[in-house]
Amino acid sequence: MSHKFVIVGAGLSGLSNAFFIKHFYPKAQITLIEQSNRVGGMIVTNNRNGFICEEGPRSIRMGKYNRPLYHILNKINLYREFVPSIQQPYSYIYWNGKLIAVPLQMNLQTLLQFVKDNGCGDVLNVIKAFPKMMLMKADTDNLGEYLDQVLGKKMTEKYAESVFYGIYGESVYNLSKGLCYSKSHMKGYDEQEIKKELSLDQDFEQIRDEKLKGANSYRFKNGVESLPKSLHAYLKEQYGEEYKVQLNSKAKRIDVNTKELIVENRDEQEEQKLNYDYLILNAPTHQLSQIMINSNLNKIGDTFRGIKCNSLVTRNICWDQKILPQEFKGFGYLINPKQEQVILGMVADSLSFPSQYPQNSTNLSIMSIYDVNDHVILNELSKHLGVKIPEPKEIITKSWSKAFTRFSPGHQEEMKKIEQELNAKNIIIGANNYTLAIPELVYLSYSKIKQLYL
Repeated sequence: MSHKFVIVGAGLSGLSNAFFIKHFYPKAQITLIEQSNRVGGMIVTNNRNGFICEEGPRSIRMGKYNRPLYHILNKINLYREFVPSIQQPYSYIYWNGKLIAVPLQMNLQTLLQFVKDNGCGDVLNVIKAFPKMMLMKADTDNLGEYLDQVLGKKMTEKYAESVFYGIYGESVYNLSKGLCYSKSHMKGYDEQEIKKELSLDQDFEQIRDEKLKGANSYRFKNGVESLPKSLHAYLKEQYGEEYKVQLNSKAKRIDVNTKELIVENRDEQEEQKLNYDYLILNAPTHQLSQIMINSNLNKIGDTFRGIKCNSLVTRNICWDQKILPQEFKGFGYLINPKQEQVILGMVADSLSFPSQYPQNSTNLSIMSIYDVNDHVILNELSKHLGVKIPEPKEIITKSWSKAFTRFSPGHQEEMKKIEQELNAKNIIIGANNYTLAIPELVYLSYSKIKQLYL
């Protein structure tokens, strides 16, 4: 039996949906609707004069949720282009006007540096917190409230606020413990069960083990965007007319009774009706809100409208010389919100992935919530690093407007209620409503299709 799937959004979630639909439904007809003029969503790589500049995710983190992503990399033959990160001994937090070291590698030298920067009291507080983190059952989904109980207010404000504000652009007191810390959306992940279904070739495992041993993240030879590009090319080649992508096309509304998605094509300035058996929505929250309201699903639309989305500005700053202080040996640094800086954090790409940049050059990724003049960013960077920053060779800026869902306390429960109502109408909401981490996005995309199949 042939099923018709319409997928809104041709980012990694949508492309992964398509891949696993064909895994479970070999005869399925798939149409992806993409509002922009390209596939890949927020994964954007810009190669400028030998500098690999990532405007979205900087790399793919290693971790325990990798099997579905590895299966895709195996099938699309992208694993041969693995570029592993060089693990740095530290990450840094900007606190009280200076960078303090937090160990990424645990050894005597890094621990002594942590004590030197932070004092013995913080070390003792971390040791005391471990039993609580392992044993205490939280009665709240508010991450800040939970960490206050485990770490204490002082440690939460100094360390946890720095880390989560740098990652999410939000205070821990505005974030969901389940989604942002304990990963409750991943509790169904079972490596042994997934192994039975998603195989890996021996050649893949050998190259992965050789190239990624000791790395905490990886990219590809031509950047992270190789993943969605290669996946899209694979789907086109393998499935021909059974896999279609319509670019410059905006989903407007859903006719639930006739199972039709009404789409507006920007090139042709006309509406099109697409029949579906199943509709998968990977669009951003603000777009989902409008689609639901246009479709007379007002209650769901109001829920999506109430979800806050954060904006982010990323800058890839390139120098044809080494500009970091000699003593800087870190992945990057994050800014504590109490420091009242424009910059959220910095990633030292050319330290982690030196082979992707010209010799003796520097590439730094700078994240900020607000768009300001470049000189403001450079002045703050100079202050944080404690050195005079020379004029860069190039600055590549990307603004992401309302692109990041704020995973507030209770967000997962709200999404479950919405899913229950929409699933009864053969509508599935995408993985981007739960996470932005690449391996997690791919797993959830796989999991949703498997649940549908079962």
